[in-house]
Amino acid sequence: MNVDTLGYLGTATLALGCAAWTAIRAAQHFDRLFPAPANDASGFHGGAAAARLPHGVSMTASALRHGLPELPQRMRALPVDSRGYPVPYFAQRDGCEPDYRRCDSEKLAACVYYKRCCICGEQLGQYKAFVIDALSAVTRTSSMPPAHIECAKFAAKACPVIEKRIGVSLVWVARSYESEQLDGGLIFRMAEAEQTFWYIDGRRANRDEVRSSFEDSLPALYDAACAKSAAAVLELDTMVARATRCFPPHAAAAFVEQPV
Repeated sequence: MNVDTLGYLGTATLALGCAAWTAIRAAQHFDRLFPAPANDASGFHGGAAAARLPHGVSMTASALRHGLPELPQRMRALPVDSRGYPVPYFAQRDGCEPDYRRCDSEKLAACVYYKRCCICGEQLGQYKAFVIDALSAVTRTSSMPPAHIECAKFAAKACPVIEKRIGVSLVWVARSYESEQLDGGLIFRMAEAEQTFWYIDGRRANRDEVRSSFEDSLPALYDAACAKSAAAVLELDTMVARATRCFPPHAAAAFVEQPV
């Protein structure tokens, strides 16, 4: 192999490397420009999710509760409780009835280590959605692991526990998160939101409703910050200002949920 051939191969290798680098940078730029999609990929493996759940009433054998939103594809293999609600993957079972306020420890571990959706039990994709309240938008923490976007939206609109909350619920969509073990249990620190969806009374909330619920949550946070130091209050001011950037853009009327 002569010198000219070696020079040609070196030039070609360098050109291919430059082209690959350019393509990667272009893909990263494209990824930043466009928001998270409504779904990652359709869930067509409901049977696998159902096999990991405790035995319950089949979704096809029992009617869902009247008035529930349309059930996402991934959740259609979940069992149904006596009230007609689909039983999420994370729910602790005490006897026959699930307890939506408590997480099954084994399933929580599976959600964390195997990146499963806490609602349907299937594998998560690139985007993670957390169902939180207005207060958590300030602290950017969640007590529950993430879910698929469409599963989280269903939970925000239909979950019997969320229905009892005062104020709005928020679906926080991010690409990543970190889990942290505290004395009170496991918490999840959410990355920057790429999309946010606010709900109240089973529908999209408008800006006025979000602001009202948000302001109702702040006194307790400021009381705790004042008890610490002036620096803690200033830090909380920054966190609150950052959270308000996630508010819905318009206040004239409630949003109408669009099909995904």
